[in-house]
Amino acid sequence: MLNLKVAAIGAVAAAGLLLSVNGVAQTPAKADTAAAAEFDKRVAAYVDVHKKADGQVPSLRRTDDPAEISSREIALGNAIRAARAGARPGDIMTREIAEELRRLIKKDYRSRSREDRKIFLDEVPHFRPKVNQTYPSTWPLATFPATLLDVLPKLPDIVEYRLLSEALILRDVNANIVVDFILDVY
Repeated sequence: MLNLKVAAIGAVAAAGLLLSVNGVAQTPAKADTAAAAEFDKRVAAYVDVHKKADGQVPSLRRTDDPAEISSREIALGNAIRAARAGARPGDIMTREIAEELRRLIKKDYRSRSREDRKIFLDEVPHFRPKVNQTYPSTWPLATFPATLLDVLPKLPDIVEYRLLSEALILRDVNANIVVDFILDVY
């Protein structure tokens, strides 16, 4: 009877170990936590700059007027640019987080078929980003892969990831400006 109990406990423990190993193998890799924590801190500092700039720009009177919306977007972008006049690539996406983001994006990209890669690259914009530049209205906002959103650090609502033909950018949604970028992501 004792042997039967020990065997049952051993079988349950082995099954639990097997499930945990399989669970780890199936869980997508996430960004390094130390680099991600620093990234989160830098994104939060940018959000503070955005909020201060937003307070300097008049509010919208009508949200259905495209000209007024565009005018406010431009004014907000200009206020943020003035507040971040010395901004450079890597101010938010440091070398450490850039390495992690590149690793995750390359892993996702290489897991796609050759045909899917071609379709993906055909959809993304082909311009060279600069910090604080307005996202060109001549280029669409390509859909960002959900598989990547699941593994990249989460962003506040006013900032989003966007992929270009050779870069990952952080884009301010309300000001329509490039906040930071990294190259060589595929």
